[in-house]
Amino acid sequence: MTINTVLNSKSKGYWDFTNTRGKGIHKICSYPATMVPDMQKELIEIVIDGDKSVKNILDPFHGSGVTLVEGESLGLTPIGFDINPLANLMTRVKLQGINKNKIAYSNKKIRKFLYYSNQDYSIHYFNNINKWFRSDVIKSLSQIRSAIQSETCKNIRQYYWVCLIDIIKKYSNTRSSTFKLHIKIAEDINSMNNKVIDEFLKSIDSNYEFIPDYSRSKKIDLLIGDSKKLLGRVKEESIDLICTSPPYGDNGTTVTYGQFSMLPLYWIDKKDLGVFEETLLENYSSIDSASLGGIRSNLKDSNYKSIVLNNYLKEICEAKQKKVKRFVIDYLEVLEKLAVVLKDGKYLILTLGNRRVDNKVLPLTEITKQFLSIDGFEVVSEIQRNIPNKKMPRKVSKVNNQSVSSMNVEYILILRKGANK
Repeated sequence: MTINTVLNSKSKGYWDFTNTRGKGIHKICSYPATMVPDMQKELIEIVIDGDKSVKNILDPFHGSGVTLVEGESLGLTPIGFDINPLANLMTRVKLQGINKNKIAYSNKKIRKFLYYSNQDYSIHYFNNINKWFRSDVIKSLSQIRSAIQSETCKNIRQYYWVCLIDIIKKYSNTRSSTFKLHIKIAEDINSMNNKVIDEFLKSIDSNYEFIPDYSRSKKIDLLIGDSKKLLGRVKEESIDLICTSPPYGDNGTTVTYGQFSMLPLYWIDKKDLGVFEETLLENYSSIDSASLGGIRSNLKDSNYKSIVLNNYLKEICEAKQKKVKRFVIDYLEVLEKLAVVLKDGKYLILTLGNRRVDNKVLPLTEITKQFLSIDGFEVVSEIQRNIPNKKMPRKVSKVNNQSVSSMNVEYILILRKGANK
């Protein structure tokens, strides 16, 4: 059967993956708005079953690494970009693995450091640390930080940092009900029972079984930075499959991946994060500002003409038109570069959402199809799926005294390059 036939043969609601449980490797630490592992794996599998020549997979917005991990499990070489150093670290650990011969010994050593030794450790500091953490939590996390830094094996250190991420979030003074940094009420802050060290040790002892064994010969092709720039380094027509879920809008007004990540990033030793521009850690909004459509983006005259976008802009207030246009221009620039690096006859899989701005639905899916058709892409299949396990409220803030629905539906576009040439 053709890829199109297989994709369209599924029953209504199949792609909702309501009862999916995912793999343990994807539960090591949390990240906002992650992809569904089982869904991504099946989509990739359908493509490679129909095209045996697919050898590599690119995700230019890899997030916590779901797509790349699932692609690699099917024998593909993963290539990934993300502007968020924390996302890069998560993905790197999942792909590169850890030294399984050494991890048990390292875990015993770090347990001794934390429980039984009197080794000195320095109290960590960054701007506003006392706002975001209780003094006793700062001491516990500082002790763990020093213990991790004493580990000589880099891939194990990186694994330890990833195990620490959720603990940092849990014992911070930020509310868990939002991805943005908002202080908890004093009662909630004071009532936390400090089990930071116990939970960290439990995490490192239980999670390594889900991580693959480290191999020096294994190439991990992950970069931190702006996908628009990084795609310029990729050889033309060198990619066999692109599978990704781009942001649905600028991070400042949609999912604030950067703010979610900043507190863990300020605890992790920079030398274990990889190579990236220091400006990304300047303040709590730096990553979001540097992302697609962020305030660091240039709203310039563009060659990208979209009737769908122009008609939409007329429906929203002038104050919000600039933000939407800035994001869409950045997004289309990425699509243009993806079209260049993808081989002719190969597939692009996009999971997209049509967010609301000014209580009007931004038709990102239609803008995408219109733009890519100009570059010779044909829509092989378009799937609508509900988001059953949504971790954000179904209703959000009010506009003009009307409750605005948050995004509860996604669209999966499977497109083939050069199909109509």
